[in-house]
Amino acid sequence: MKNYERYLEKTTEEYDKKTIMSYFCRIPSDRIIIPFISKIKGKHILDVGLGTGCYTGILIEDNEVTGVDQNPHLCKLPIKVYKGDATELAKLVKGEKFDIVFSTWMTEYLDEEQLSVFFAESKKVLKDDGTFITTVISKYGLGFVYITMAKLLRGINKYYYHPGEIIKKLKAAGFSDVKIIKLNSWLRVPWAYMVVAE
Repeated sequence: MKNYERYLEKTTEEYDKKTIMSYFCRIPSDRIIIPFISKIKGKHILDVGLGTGCYTGILIEDNEVTGVDQNPHLCKLPIKVYKGDATELAKLVKGEKFDIVFSTWMTEYLDEEQLSVFFAESKKVLKDDGTFITTVISKYGLGFVYITMAKLLRGINKYYYHPGEIIKKLKAAGFSDVKIIKLNSWLRVPWAYMVVAE
């Protein structure tokens, strides 16, 4: 997860500071993500790359949540957070099984190989009837602009994927039922999508 280590020296407040992309893309996406996760009740959830716990704070109201992040100092919520990354989930949780593996705005840090490993690791730590939920930056619309500008302006390598690529990788990891939910930006311009797989 190259480039994610830049948050090592960040405080929670610095991490949560809103950018123009937050207003154009993330906040409109929350109109779909937050109602969706607010319906999740009574589940054992592994939140991968939770950062400061923006969505975790909603999930812990009615669920048992464990986190994984390379920068666990960012999360001040009263939950266990393993220090590690998305490619080593089974090793970190040591046999623990989850109803849901949840991860938002993290796959953009994973290259193709890391993404495949993340999907396989998620499958390993899920219960047999478990659900995998993540977000992915789109190759289209503002997704393309977001990834390109991260590289040009900030020198940060980020990745976007076509839904077909994601479905193929998830099926290779052992998931059979995959749903894609569009996450549009301001003015309904495409930029990302949510993936729900079982």
